[in-house]
Amino acid sequence: MTITYTPNKTAKIILSIVLVILIVIAYKKRKSLSSLVMQSINFLKEKTWDIITDRRIDTLHPLIRAKVKEFIIRAQKDLGIKLRVTSALRTWEEQTRLYNKGRSAPGKRVTNAKAGESYHNYGLAFDVVEIKNGRAIWNNPNWQKIGALGKSLGFEWGGDWTRLVDKPHFQMRFGKHHRELSIMYTSGQRQGRFVNLPKYKEVN
Repeated sequence: MTITYTPNKTAKIILSIVLVILIVIAYKKRKSLSSLVMQSINFLKEKTWDIITDRRIDTLHPLIRAKVKEFIIRAQKDLGIKLRVTSALRTWEEQTRLYNKGRSAPGKRVTNAKAGESYHNYGLAFDVVEIKNGRAIWNNPNWQKIGALGKSLGFEWGGDWTRLVDKPHFQMRFGKHHRELSIMYTSGQRQGRFVNLPKYKEVN
């Protein structure tokens, strides 16, 4: 004997409600993703308060430029803090000079990264400082707020590091260790100065 199950009216209503809920959730997720993408595009078109910052952002890897602009613009709008990008893309020669400070050259140590070991060398890192009344505020009580904003946008913050705390520093790894980026760069897996990277969830 074959038993055929026929959903009753209540079961059909419940299934319909569940289906509607799933459709709404899927729609909201799609709309949210679309909104985030458009937001990034809009930020890329915008200018920050500072022409120096805009020029330095333009030297960064194309995949993070919009997020960096969003960071600078939101810091001003949401926190009332004017940030200037002080360092963006950095050549390997520049990295060597910085690494030598406090070692083979005079000065205080400012980095533990040799040439090719810094995400600056791939346009995936940048440094900022607050500008107030025309002056750079390095000893800044606002670093925690600035760091929190950067992290909310997907950046890793140097203020969380333990070996050499670097509060002005922010970067995106894209899941890549600097050794892997170095191999990609030297083997020609790049377009001009920038290694080829897939779009990553941190950027969306």
